[in-house]
Amino acid sequence: MDTSRLVDLPRLDLRGFTSPVQLLPRLSEELGIEVWAKRDDLGSVGLAGNKVRKLEMELAHAKALGATHIVTEGSRLSNATRAAAAAAAAIGMKCTLVLCHDEPREPVGNLLLDALFGADLRLVGDVSWVELAHVTDGAVTELEAAGERVYRLPIGCATGRGATSFARAYIEADEQIRAQGSRFQTIVHASSAGSTHAGLALGRAVSHADTRIIGVIVAGEVYDDVPAGYLRLANEAAALIAPHIAVTASDLELTEAYLGEGYGKPADGVDEAIDLMARLEGIVVDPVYTAKAAAALIDMARKNAIDGPILFWHTGGYHAIFDPTYTQQIWSNLPRLRDIRL
Repeated sequence: MDTSRLVDLPRLDLRGFTSPVQLLPRLSEELGIEVWAKRDDLGSVGLAGNKVRKLEMELAHAKALGATHIVTEGSRLSNATRAAAAAAAAIGMKCTLVLCHDEPREPVGNLLLDALFGADLRLVGDVSWVELAHVTDGAVTELEAAGERVYRLPIGCATGRGATSFARAYIEADEQIRAQGSRFQTIVHASSAGSTHAGLALGRAVSHADTRIIGVIVAGEVYDDVPAGYLRLANEAAALIAPHIAVTASDLELTEAYLGEGYGKPADGVDEAIDLMARLEGIVVDPVYTAKAAAALIDMARKNAIDGPILFWHTGGYHAIFDPTYTQQIWSNLPRLRDIRL
């Protein structure tokens, strides 16, 4: 793939290697359609995930500006905040995380990792995303008044600069699957703050491809107008690395059909998706993010509503599996686990 028309931006190497694309043969047989996975759940820093790609861009920029302290916000379940804390630790920056949603009875999952990575945790209770942003703005003001050189990352590391990493990731995955004698027709991925979907859409445009890219919404209230928020990120990314490209609303395909009761809450098909991915492929997906995307893929494949080969972009984050709320839910809902005596 010719990337000569893409502008190079400064980037840190936080992953250490290129995540593989692998065929999922047993899931493919189960669904009657060829399914592959892009394993962004594998990596070196902070137990990986798609946010690390974005942080490679954002923290390179932060360091160039002379920042020494990262501040960002998210849910206590957030993969983005966990990745930010880990990345900050790896490059010797301070990190403050402002975290919402109900406080857990014990420090588990991503919250435990946030603390292990040395972040200053500010738990603010069950507030809206808008309220969370205001509280985080206040934390930035406070830290700057105390003399800190702060770089503010928005929720989900969702910036145009971060989205550029996924324009290149699209090209990376395309080259990997072609080298194995296949070619994806559809990409399915979990989506919340939008820069992954925005970047993939830009990468497709740069590649002059016709791949269908389906963003499965797992957090529906990050923006007042979700498609507009995603479109802004895509065109901010294009302005940085591919100014000859303009992404339009028709380039985005998003679905809330698998959101269920909302962010971090139950949805049809999630338990089965966790079961099938683990039992057939030895891959863990979590109930907050990736299992909802896997549930969408499984449902659409069974309904013949999706063309293969399919690339399931595993955006990472299995840590919610170890949150007592979700552990009990999964154990209770899967018959093969209920029958196990402990």
